[in-house]
Amino acid sequence: MSFSNPSKPFSSLFDIESQDISKLVIKETYNKDNCFIYKGSDIIGGFILIKKQNVKTILKVSFYKSKADNKYIPRLEFRKEDNKGDLTKSRGYDVIIKFGDGDEARAFWKVIHFLHDFKDLVDLGDFHAKYQAISFDSYLVDFKTKKQAEKIQELASLTENIKLSKNEIKELLFPQRRNTIHWFYAFIKDLHNNQGIKAFDSYRNKHSIGENGEEAIWHHFLKNNDWIIGLNVDIKFIRDLLSKQRVGNPNSKGVGSPEVDILGISYFTTLIELKTSKTQIFNSVKTNKSRANTWDFSSNFIEAYSQTLSQRSEISETKNIVDDDGTIIDTKRHRILDPKAILIIGNRNVEFPHTRKTESDIKTDCFERIRRDSRNVEIITFDELFERAFHIVFTEKLPENWYELEPEEFKRTILKVD
Repeated sequence: MSFSNPSKPFSSLFDIESQDISKLVIKETYNKDNCFIYKGSDIIGGFILIKKQNVKTILKVSFYKSKADNKYIPRLEFRKEDNKGDLTKSRGYDVIIKFGDGDEARAFWKVIHFLHDFKDLVDLGDFHAKYQAISFDSYLVDFKTKKQAEKIQELASLTENIKLSKNEIKELLFPQRRNTIHWFYAFIKDLHNNQGIKAFDSYRNKHSIGENGEEAIWHHFLKNNDWIIGLNVDIKFIRDLLSKQRVGNPNSKGVGSPEVDILGISYFTTLIELKTSKTQIFNSVKTNKSRANTWDFSSNFIEAYSQTLSQRSEISETKNIVDDDGTIIDTKRHRILDPKAILIIGNRNVEFPHTRKTESDIKTDCFERIRRDSRNVEIITFDELFERAFHIVFTEKLPENWYELEPEEFKRTILKVD
């Protein structure tokens, strides 16, 4: 039988690397005032975690009885010892005993696991409840069940704790956002997959969208990728994107009130009206009534523009705005004063591309004039929104002729997807 030398408390040590820790047990003394680690009849005073050429890292384990539950609380003491059995001394006031490699760390956690096996006798507190190893798949299952606000808070905490840089965060977001850009491109180019299924139909089936029409697809797509709107259409205070709000009396979900497609709630409310990328901004043919150097706007564009102005004027501080969870938005906090309105409509690369042609020049001038003169409504086309979203995700500049490139060439050379 071997016993610890009182003058050298680490004299009876168990080598984690070379010996089988399952042979050890923790037993209480006969008078129930202490407990010790035993190997057979020998008392073990501590563990050798790692042995180097000239020094070894050792861990002494002693136990103190808790008055609360009569269990024994382990006290861990780390030391560095040379081959003569003498303690190594630090040159400074602080002593840091770090694990230099994976073997040393694994040896330490093997000891912790051993102590946990005797949890009926040894008090490890709520260590196991708070700190447990789980698979990445298990974490994802739990993460997906959380609300959006909880997800954002958890990701923010994780980012802060592991000190991710802005570039590293961008790299993490890149695959998902590139996929979003890919869908966006397929929509505005009206592409189909190898099975001949149009992008709009594929997206509708993937997300089980029951409402008919492409406007419903755009609505779902932009709502679920709100970074496109929040960062790219001069919405500086956007907090949340709410689906299919009603403005006017009696409340935002009242019957008979005009609808706005997406409502961004901020200190100053932002109203967003969606049409589709195929909605014509101008009439196809110039009429005889049109003046020189002008082109008539389409009835769909005029209607959308008027509707956006009407919705903007009808919203007031006293009306109730209800979010998707049925919660009434606090309009005292999110003040609805002079709300900003944005109309997303059409595709200028289809109707009036940047080419030196008389028709395109006239349409461009007319479009830019109404944008400049419209103080209350910002107008942006879907392809312009795509360009801005692209430059958030990619560092490379989008070629000026990007819309004219063959889709397969664009996906291969610009998006870099198969």
